[in-house]
Amino acid sequence: MNAPLSPSHTQPERRRVFSLAIELTAVCNQKCDYCYNEWRDDGGRGIAVGDTGILIARVSKLLDAWELDHVTLTGGEPLAHRGVFSLLDLLRERGVGVQMISNGGLVTDTLAARLAEYCLRFVQVTLNGADRELHEAHVGEGHFDRTLRGVAALSRHGVPMVGCVVVTRRNAAQVGKILELWASFGVRHIALSRFSPAGYAASFVASLLPSRSDMVIAFEQALPFARERGMEISCTMPIPPCVMDLERYAPIRFGGCAIGGPSQEFALAPDGRLRNCTLHKTALGGVSDILDPGVDVRALLDAPEVIEYRRRVPDFCRGCTHELTCAGGCGAAAEWVLGDARAHVDPFVAQYVDQNFESQLAAARSNGRRRLEVIL
Repeated sequence: MNAPLSPSHTQPERRRVFSLAIELTAVCNQKCDYCYNEWRDDGGRGIAVGDTGILIARVSKLLDAWELDHVTLTGGEPLAHRGVFSLLDLLRERGVGVQMISNGGLVTDTLAARLAEYCLRFVQVTLNGADRELHEAHVGEGHFDRTLRGVAALSRHGVPMVGCVVVTRRNAAQVGKILELWASFGVRHIALSRFSPAGYAASFVASLLPSRSDMVIAFEQALPFARERGMEISCTMPIPPCVMDLERYAPIRFGGCAIGGPSQEFALAPDGRLRNCTLHKTALGGVSDILDPGVDVRALLDAPEVIEYRRRVPDFCRGCTHELTCAGGCGAAAEWVLGDARAHVDPFVAQYVDQNFESQLAAARSNGRRRLEVIL
């Protein structure tokens, strides 16, 4: 009989991690103005995407080091990656829960039937208008009908769905109609996601950033669906309580930034960088690819970008009752638009408390410009 391994020869214990967003590919069939992918401007051509073997190797390395509750498959458009089902096979073998974010435009009956075999927690699909004109004003021409066909196929094959609405300056007044469309498909779980100008979307902050009044209009329309019609609605982007009284909108659930907390969802980019979340640009530990042999992905959980993140808050937030829980809203958006994730508050807040940003925003809107240059 072989002698048991001594402690020095045992495998290191896996670290517990709540969730990982796997950005399978930089490729997408849409080009949404609200997209937080930093590579969307050039359609993903500037970022190496690798092949299926590299993708599987990266995810396997993380699964060997981390004990995950679940993963979120995203992109780009995850269904545009030829290795998506190989990855689903791996995750099923390893007993990891899976959910997916897709625009639905590539979903056919054949693909929906195959997805149904994997018992996904859900596929989240976004509709930003109840009609073609409004939806395509956000995502580009030719995608409304394709998305609806994809939603119908997922529904026919029993794939659980979460409907998403990205609430913007353009569509806030139409949220009720969009929720009615989701209800017609039998979808009862909704992610009401306030627009956050990170990545590619930072250039569209002037045209898309909603005001407090916009969000009040959106939530007032959503309330009857949550209170009387049995929809489970969550606001998935931070709404700092200094801007809005959130308690009046119960039972709509509101979340905050999870970085540094027990429910953080890290993000694996198509080129192998590990980041605090899908909206952030900085690679943890400065590591350009977790597949490099010298990289210990357990240790990256203790990188300064993670453990120091919540110790610094914008000056505006100091002394607030919600200083540690809110931390100024979406830091990624503050970094992309205002130049620093922790020195500035979320642009959603900054439009009311930062005179420089407020004036530039107003000037861009009065001149009819869609884009606002990033303020550094």
